[in-house]
Amino acid sequence: MSLFTYLLNDVLFNFIALVIQFPLLIFHALGLEILLSQVQSRFSKPDNVSSNFNSPVPIINLSNGDSNQKSSLNGEQDSEKDFHNKIINAVDIVEIVHAHGYKVHEHVVQTKDGYLLSIHRILAKRTSSTIKLLNKPVVYMHHGLLTNSELFVLGDKSSKCLPFILVDSGYDVWLGNNRGNKYSRKHLNLSSTDYRFWDYSLDEFAMFDIPDTIDYVLNATSQSSLNYIGFSQGSAQCLAALSLNPLLNTKIKLFIGLSPAMIPKGLNHPVLRYFVNSAPNLMYRLFGKRAILPSVVFWQKLMGPKLYEMVVDNSLILLFGWQSQNLSVSQKKVGYAHMFSPSSVKSIIHWFQIIGNKRFQMFDEGGSSGSGLVYLSGSASKTNRVAPFPTQTITVPMLLIYGKSDSLIDIEITKEQLSCELETIGLESYEHMDTLWANDVCSLVFEPVIQTLQKYNGGDDEKVRNGDLLKKSQSNGYAIRST
Repeated sequence: MSLFTYLLNDVLFNFIALVIQFPLLIFHALGLEILLSQVQSRFSKPDNVSSNFNSPVPIINLSNGDSNQKSSLNGEQDSEKDFHNKIINAVDIVEIVHAHGYKVHEHVVQTKDGYLLSIHRILAKRTSSTIKLLNKPVVYMHHGLLTNSELFVLGDKSSKCLPFILVDSGYDVWLGNNRGNKYSRKHLNLSSTDYRFWDYSLDEFAMFDIPDTIDYVLNATSQSSLNYIGFSQGSAQCLAALSLNPLLNTKIKLFIGLSPAMIPKGLNHPVLRYFVNSAPNLMYRLFGKRAILPSVVFWQKLMGPKLYEMVVDNSLILLFGWQSQNLSVSQKKVGYAHMFSPSSVKSIIHWFQIIGNKRFQMFDEGGSSGSGLVYLSGSASKTNRVAPFPTQTITVPMLLIYGKSDSLIDIEITKEQLSCELETIGLESYEHMDTLWANDVCSLVFEPVIQTLQKYNGGDDEKVRNGDLLKKSQSNGYAIRST
């Protein structure tokens, strides 16, 4: 690349950055975030703050009389539609969990570097006291990139939500959150409007968020170890944390990765591949140094559900080549409405570095602060060799479930990076989100997850072992009363 071409590209990207950043600057300058928060519904109180819980699960009458069969089916369809609308219109995880007929407690974890993370404990419908949860095996679940704890309870029926199946199977289930997302935008000293608040990557997730949250959960449950289930980046964060923290390996008895990201193959679109190979300063110039695209929720509301669903579907095809053919229409409506949650621009850059270097490594600070001439000369790797996440030191047994059509998962490279006890399950035609939301997720994903949990937790629950709970996947997930 000649110096003239380099300068021309620099001018071009300055212009693109202005186009992208100007609306965001207006958005912040006019205080539209504060204005929108004032007109939104207030967040609901979790059940450890308010005891006013009324199960909204509909009761569907199924009569044996032929004359009432048609009206019963229509009533069932109406109830399902109302149920979906409750989840779509929910303002937070409390309303989502209540719509499914379960309870949720909210806890706050203070990380060692001062972030306050809200995490959620899921309780069975009839649980009146957490004392009843003592000595139950603990399952901690962590979401992926640009999402939050809601991700795991967004099935279009209760039987497609793994946390509810686990709670009914006798587990004490907790859902975590990363710093900066919807539930964790608080710090002891920094405001979320401060650039320093957003100065984090996978490094901080691994060194603080994951181990500090796990310590909190173990202390709250009086347990010495727990089971970890991570989706996508939620898997990578734990793998990174385990590789840096030998003591953490003694606190996790089993690791289960759903669509486990470690060294993604890459991005589908050539423009995005260009971003992967570009200097980090380009991303900072385009998107700033705070949250990545913070106005997405605003545009979601402006577009409406149908247009937004179309935009998400086409974006997934453009970015990753995913066709989403294993997801039902109702699942998309319910899931897409709550799928996005902010993270830092720096955390996206970190993934670009991992993809570009084909190496599961820590954030390359030298890359973001070094001379642009280093990148112009193509010798960046010679000036700085950032430390890897040494995953071969991990000793925790693992189950990895992935889709063979998932463009982000390279399972062979992942296996090469691990030396622990490892089982992998590859599913034909499955893509990234399918390990949570596919039509047949209960039999292909949830069933082996529960069987593996029983193996490492000494469970012998006949109801689960015989598959009675998983057979709920054949129903609509509602309570049914026969008359």
